[in-house]
Amino acid sequence: MKNFDLQEKKRLSAVCGLFCPSCSLFIGTKEDPQLLKSLVERFHTKAEDLECEGCRSEKRSYYCRNLCYMAPCAARKGVEFCGQCDEYPC
Repeated sequence: MKNFDLQEKKRLSAVCGLFCPSCSLFIGTKEDPQLLKSLVERFHTKAEDLECEGCRSEKRSYYCRNLCYMAPCAARKGVEFCGQCDEYPC
C-alpha cells in the first residue's frame, strides 16, 4: 500500500472518517478499472457516475456529490471532520 503523508491522509479522508483509498469506488477509479466496470454493471449506471478520487476532490461519485449530507453539514459548521462537531453523533 502507498505511504501517505499527513496532508495527503487528510485530503483523502472524508468528513465522516472514511479513508477514501479503502472505498471500492476510489479503488476502481484509481487502481482497478475492472472493479469499476463490475460496479457499473452491478448498479446499471455510467462509469462517470461512480468515478471518485476522494470525498474532498473535484471528481466525486454521484453519491458523494448529490446524496451525502455530512460534507455540507461539516462545511456549514466549520469543522473538517464530523467528530469535531459539538453535536456529534448527530
